Amino acid sequence: MSAPTADSIRSALERHVELWNAKDRAAWLSHWQSICPGGFTLEDPVGTPVKRGQEIMGEVWDAAFAESAWTLTLEECIVCGNEAALVVMNEGEVGGQPVALRGVEIVRFDDDEAVQYRTFYILPEGSQYAAWTETTGDALT
Repeated sequence: MSAPTADSIRSALERHVELWNAKDRAAWLSHWQSICPGGFTLEDPVGTPVKRGQEIMGEVWDAAFAESAWTLTLEECIVCGNEAALVVMNEGEVGGQPVALRGVEIVRFDDDEAVQYRTFYILPEGSQYAAWTETTGDALT
């Protein structure tokens, strides 16, 4: 199967943000299952262990929402070929204090219907998600 079009990549990522902000876990998980039936890998952020498989997506959701109802703002989405570069503002709370994190996310849609998702941002001190993502996934070498 061939890689998706720029429009379909952009639409898939916009829908990801929409469902996340709607706090619709079931629809968000279903959406990701539909766009990457060939597999999924996540580095969130790069430098933490690689998470693999669609089943990890439920853990991502639960870990992210354990502390705060994070809201995403997609500031920019640039699609070139089968990859997208996103500028995303994440807003929530850590330790009861408001936090705003601007990051860059690189998403690659492969011909085998797999998705590689890599994020670049600084984990906030004391974050429950930080503790989860730093210890979950393949060991770093």
